[in-house]
Amino acid sequence: MAPFLKEIGKKWEKQEWNEYQESVSSLVVRDFLVQIRRNYQYRENAPFVLGACLPYEQHEVPLHLVLLRFMMKGWKTQLIGTSPALGAIESLVTKLKPDVVLLSATTTVPFETDSQLLRRLDQLAEKQIDIAFYLGGQGAVTNLLDYKPKAIIVTNSLEGILK
Repeated sequence: MAPFLKEIGKKWEKQEWNEYQESVSSLVVRDFLVQIRRNYQYRENAPFVLGACLPYEQHEVPLHLVLLRFMMKGWKTQLIGTSPALGAIESLVTKLKPDVVLLSATTTVPFETDSQLLRRLDQLAEKQIDIAFYLGGQGAVTNLLDYKPKAIIVTNSLEGILK
């Protein structure tokens, strides 16, 4: 799946494909991954991970791939989706009480749009002492300029989480 997505990205960057071709291809991949996750069986007492793109982030396919890896390790998963409101993330975390929250920023758009976003997410994470919060994606890793989170672990590696 990842090699196909990289090829799509290369074709779009080289302007061999139009934006609509890249978008349609990405949607087909997303729909395929949603279908896999929808039909996956898990134990009722399995650990639970909640995934969400950051507000203003539109790229959810990487998060689908990450959640699929969690599922293969026996986790229950749920995805909030692209560009949820911060209040939606807070409400679902509070209501669903996952073991882990995965936040994703493939681009830097969330941080450029809302300079206080990471600080507010970190405040949410500080209130949830029994829930581990992780933030990943190229946009997150490259954009930690003004604020270093206290309660959110910023990483692009799943190995420590999936132990």
